[in-house]
Amino acid sequence: MKKIVFAIASVLAIGAASGVSAQTMSPTGSFTFSGNVTMQQSVTAKCNVSGTGSNTSSGGTLSGSFSPGDFFYCGPLSLVKPYGAWSFAVIPGVTNKVRVTIGANTVLNKPCYGTFDADWDNTKSTITFNNNALPPVNVGDPSCTIVEGSVKITPDRTIS
Repeated sequence: MKKIVFAIASVLAIGAASGVSAQTMSPTGSFTFSGNVTMQQSVTAKCNVSGTGSNTSSGGTLSGSFSPGDFFYCGPLSLVKPYGAWSFAVIPGVTNKVRVTIGANTVLNKPCYGTFDADWDNTKSTITFNNNALPPVNVGDPSCTIVEGSVKITPDRTIS
C-alpha cells in the first residue's frame, strides 16, 4: 500500500513541477504573409518578402519569395533568394515569441540557414526580426544577420 501511495504522490509531484502549459496558435489553416527584412553578410540588403503558408495549432510552414527593397539585391533575378525550408513553431509557455527556421542565399552567394526565436505580436499577427543571427550553410563562410524587419500574417493569428 505504501508503494501505491508513493507512486501516486510521485506522479502528482511531477505533474505539478511541469507547470509549462502548451501554447497554441489559432485559427489554423492557410494564410498569406508580407513585410520586409534587412539582411547583412558583408553587404546589407533590404528586401520585401511575401508568400503563403499553412499552420496547425503548434506551428507552420512558409513558402516565400524576395523582391527588391532599397536596391536590386533581392528577387528572382538576383542573388538574394530564399534558401531551405521555412517554418515556425509555437514555443511552449510563451505567447510573445515564435521559433523561426529560415534561410537565404546572399549577395555574396554564400547561403545562411538556421533557427532562432523571434518576437511575435498577437495584436498585429506579426513576426518581428531584430539582429537575429543565421549560421552559414558552408563551413568557413561568414554568418548572416537579419538586422531588422517584420512579417505580417493574414488572416490574423494569435498564440494563447
